[in-house]
Amino acid sequence: MDAKELLSRYEKGETKFINANLNNINLFDADLIGINLNQANLCNSILTFSYLNQALLNNANLIRANLRGVNLTQAQLQNANLHDADLHGATLQGADLRNANLTLAYMLDANLMGADLRGADLSNANLTGACLRGANLREERRAYSANLLGANLHQADLRGANLTGANLAKVNLSGANLSEAMLRGVDLSEANLNGAILQNTTLTETNLEGAHLNSANLTNARLTKANLTEAELIGANLQGATMPEAILIKAKLNQANLSFAKLSKVNFSRANLREADLTEAELVYACLAMTDFTDANLTKVNLLGAEISTTNLTSANLFEAIMPDGTIGY
Repeated sequence: MDAKELLSRYEKGETKFINANLNNINLFDADLIGINLNQANLCNSILTFSYLNQALLNNANLIRANLRGVNLTQAQLQNANLHDADLHGATLQGADLRNANLTLAYMLDANLMGADLRGADLSNANLTGACLRGANLREERRAYSANLLGANLHQADLRGANLTGANLAKVNLSGANLSEAMLRGVDLSEANLNGAILQNTTLTETNLEGAHLNSANLTNARLTKANLTEAELIGANLQGATMPEAILIKAKLNQANLSFAKLSKVNFSRANLREADLTEAELVYACLAMTDFTDANLTKVNLLGAEISTTNLTSANLFEAIMPDGTIGY
């Protein structure tokens, strides 16, 4: 079927084109709102700037399709194959992309607000500047497990997104906005989060081992039992963060702001906190073996029960700090 025939039939009211062979078809700027293309073959097709709002494309083959600027608002794309597709500037707001194959997809500045991406494979996709605000990528009953391994999410908008259980290992999230996002149990090992915004973000039991969070904004973030072993947080803002039982062995926190942070039972063994600000932070029963607090601000910090026998406190400000034995520093 060629483009002329499809458009003619659609204009006459026909909407069902299930299993249609539309390989290499050119539907540039076409109005196909609500069309049913379930299981259709649209490999190498041109759908640039076309209107596919509420279209049905479940199990469709869209490998290498040109979907630049396409409108797929509230479209159904379950199990669709969008491998190596070009979705630059595409609108997929509220679209259902469960278990879709988006490997190597080019999604620069794409709008995925509120999209359902549970189980989608986004490995090595380019999502630079994409908006995923409120998107759903959570792992659910093991039926869905989104994969973003090696994806590029530089400066992406992920505010309020649910990424529970997702695989974000080694992902580029530098400069991304993850405010109020749900990242519980997510694998962010070796991820690039330099300059990322993580205000009020839930990172409980998240794996951030070896991650880069230099100059990241983590104010009021929840990092209970998070693994930040050997992570880099130089100049990061963790003011008011909740981090009980977090593991920060050998982490780099030079000049980081940890004022008013809740750090009870945290493990800072061999961590570097030179010139860090821990004003009124709570370090009750914290493990501070070989921790470097040189020139750090520990004003009014609570160190009750903390292990500091090998801690480096050279030139640290301990004014009115509560020491491990309950005495007050001067």
